[in-house]
Amino acid sequence: MNNSPEMLPAGRQRFLKEHLMSEIAAETNAARPRRRRVWLVAAPLAVGALAAVTVVAVPGRDHGDATPAAPTLSAWPATPSASTTPSSTPSTSSTPSTTPAPGPTDAAGLLARAAKAAASSPDPRAGAAQFVYRKEIQDGARETKHERRSWFPVDGKSGGLILDPTMGNGRSPWPARLSDTVPGAPRTASFDAPTYEFVASLPTEPQQLLQQLLSFDRAKRVSGMTMTPKLYNQFAFADVQMIFQNIAAPPAVAGALMEAAAKIPGTAVVADETDAAGRHGVAVVGTNGTMRVALIFDRTTGAFLGVREVLLSDLPAAGPDGLPPAGNPSPGAGDGKGYEYATAILTSTVVDKLEAEPAN
Repeated sequence: MNNSPEMLPAGRQRFLKEHLMSEIAAETNAARPRRRRVWLVAAPLAVGALAAVTVVAVPGRDHGDATPAAPTLSAWPATPSASTTPSSTPSTSSTPSTTPAPGPTDAAGLLARAAKAAASSPDPRAGAAQFVYRKEIQDGARETKHERRSWFPVDGKSGGLILDPTMGNGRSPWPARLSDTVPGAPRTASFDAPTYEFVASLPTEPQQLLQQLLSFDRAKRVSGMTMTPKLYNQFAFADVQMIFQNIAAPPAVAGALMEAAAKIPGTAVVADETDAAGRHGVAVVGTNGTMRVALIFDRTTGAFLGVREVLLSDLPAAGPDGLPPAGNPSPGAGDGKGYEYATAILTSTVVDKLEAEPAN
């Protein structure tokens, strides 16, 4: 399936792309194998004519002050979009208005504002020898809620590391270095073997980025399967999930990725989804085999909050857009009921070396 087996972490962890292919293969074949545990991002880790973005309304969710308290997201900061700043248009009395311009309330508008805010955030300008550090909460996938920390090499030339109490001795060297060989040839950074440097090189114009996502040749990831447009679309969405959930992206690319993901055929935008810490945000939603996957973003800053995956078998039938309704079962409800997996990114920053912790 995945052509980079050396990237697989030890034990029960797995690369999102392997998960995607196993689920699609299960859907293709009549006999469905026993589900394996999702640990990173869809593929965690983590496409042709373009369908219009379908806006999925989520009625009756006015959370207001009832939103659960959640850890402060210390990701790379974002600045408010212009739609949230006070209006400078003079009134009829020539007195500047102090009334803030109304923000969008529809799903598409919320995502557009979030993407603009993400793109305007300060760039951390990660160096080649540095690491993207993540601290997050993971819940579901038949494991108790726990904290995970990871260090992802910016240039892919050194190994990364995951510290997770649910994994073997709590440590896993992931991913493997690009310089390691895979049947005799060194890997190069691409959507098949992504690095932060590779992500930073992607287009910052959403339509150009979308075309690159859809046109990348992913046929070598599969064996004995015909690459249909649906598979290309699901792979493209899985690659976006991989980037947000495990690698991160420079601000300008992150904003473009959000908008490009919403244009991948088979995805939709949902105004309200909840991460593993109870934070609410706007989400781009797609399906990976037997899972409904939501990539959740802060509505104001555009920061990536986390992912939420729900078994399609536990949701009502898909609607005209091909996507099932939003599903929010109780956290940790794995074992075939409720969502299998959810995360909440608490810290996302750049550090100088492996196992280094960011300064407070």
